[in-house]
Amino acid sequence: MPSQRHPSILKYCAIALLTVTFMLQGCSPNDFINSDDTSAVQGNATVEQANALFNQGKKREAAQAYFAAATRYPTPQRERVILQAAEIAASIGDAKLTNTYLAKVPASALDGENRARQAYVKALLALQQNNPTLALRNLPTNLDELSPALREKVKHIQQRAQAMASGKGGGAPGVQNVQAALVPTSVTRVAALLPQSGSLGSVGQEIYRGIDAARNSVARETSVQVYDVNAGGAVAQYQRAVADGADIVIGPLDKESLADLLAQPQVLSKPLLSLNYLTNSRNIPGALYQFGLLPEDEAKQVAETTSARGLRTAIVLAPASSWGDRISGAFRAAYQAKGGQVINIQQFPDAPSNAYLQNVQNALAATQGRASMVFLAASPSQARLMRPLLAAQAPELPIYATSHIFSGRTNPGKDADLDGILYTEIPWVMEGLQSGTLNNSQFPRMFALGMDAFLIAKNLPSIARNPSTQVNGKTGNIRLAGNRQIQRTLLFATFVNGVPQAVGQ
Repeated sequence: MPSQRHPSILKYCAIALLTVTFMLQGCSPNDFINSDDTSAVQGNATVEQANALFNQGKKREAAQAYFAAATRYPTPQRERVILQAAEIAASIGDAKLTNTYLAKVPASALDGENRARQAYVKALLALQQNNPTLALRNLPTNLDELSPALREKVKHIQQRAQAMASGKGGGAPGVQNVQAALVPTSVTRVAALLPQSGSLGSVGQEIYRGIDAARNSVARETSVQVYDVNAGGAVAQYQRAVADGADIVIGPLDKESLADLLAQPQVLSKPLLSLNYLTNSRNIPGALYQFGLLPEDEAKQVAETTSARGLRTAIVLAPASSWGDRISGAFRAAYQAKGGQVINIQQFPDAPSNAYLQNVQNALAATQGRASMVFLAASPSQARLMRPLLAAQAPELPIYATSHIFSGRTNPGKDADLDGILYTEIPWVMEGLQSGTLNNSQFPRMFALGMDAFLIAKNLPSIARNPSTQVNGKTGNIRLAGNRQIQRTLLFATFVNGVPQAVGQ
């Protein structure tokens, strides 16, 4: 390859690195997809193609394209491009993909800048997995010789990790300092701090459509103004919304933007109803109310319901991923708190695999017939493979799951393999199924999130002053917890001939 292309690759990578953003972590892997498969990058990818994919918000595909393009370049440019792929994979919290790319970077090929960038990628991944201690440990310590762009990235991760880990000397670990609530006297002007472009642009637009539908239904006199979180950043857009007279701000949606706002609590002069959670935050500003489709809430509800039904011994099947760890851990904690016993937790590959049968057999063998139920944490494609295996090996065991097994769009031909699973589902999806309108929405659960966000925002003056208040929302029966997190109780449904149907509690 001609040597004159070497400066070009550095220029392209620098542009891409300056624009890297972070994906959501609080929602599940299936909240934003309409199909079960993602297409890999094909052919001889170039950095130009990878840049284009990144600018379109297709981060996973961009990472794959950068990795494929790296073979075009000699050391150290090759390692620089691979690290670009690893950084994007880390930014979306994909540990397996990140580590696969990092393994392709030999230590002998790392110069000073690339060595520091490798450390930064490891720290970024640790932070995305809610491990600030490991993030701080991985960060490079000598910043003087780094490029300005990388130096700023390292400082940003350092600040976020320190903020996440703060408060360890001020009380018992895990204890939150919840400041007195900032409650609006009335709500007539609502601001929505949402992405309107980039990888989460379509999700942000669907949430806004839900907000607007709720406003038209219950409070047409209330105005709603959208502020693009990607245009200037969360702090600047929040301040702009307040200056424009907003009584409350809904959003932001992604964890990074929320972390940026909470890093400057002094700017939070109006209530903020976030659409994600910072579960490790030690200090809860008075303005902050947290709302979202938290998978842990559903796992907890399954645990409480099954233990109340006398199902006191459980097998847990979950993917080997950070999401799988979160949801299986939440189920186990809630189940044991109600007197249940998790006999075995069996992890299975995060991608469909021939190992699934062995995973099921291992789980059943470990319990020696003592299990009374199975809790399945899975995506639709994973659940379609797991359920027939469980039915064949242990047909007497009831299978419970969360809403993540259903894509939100009807597909009876494929979902017939889910028949019999009992799972948590939001009212809006069940209403859409009954009316035949569910498939009209690209992201029905995000639409429902927007509807309930407006409902909560509009009624926050009464909800915040009466903690026992419960609201029948479209994402579930919602109430405000003591730390000002919105908690949801969902319906239960099961699949009959591949179509979800509501069942009694």
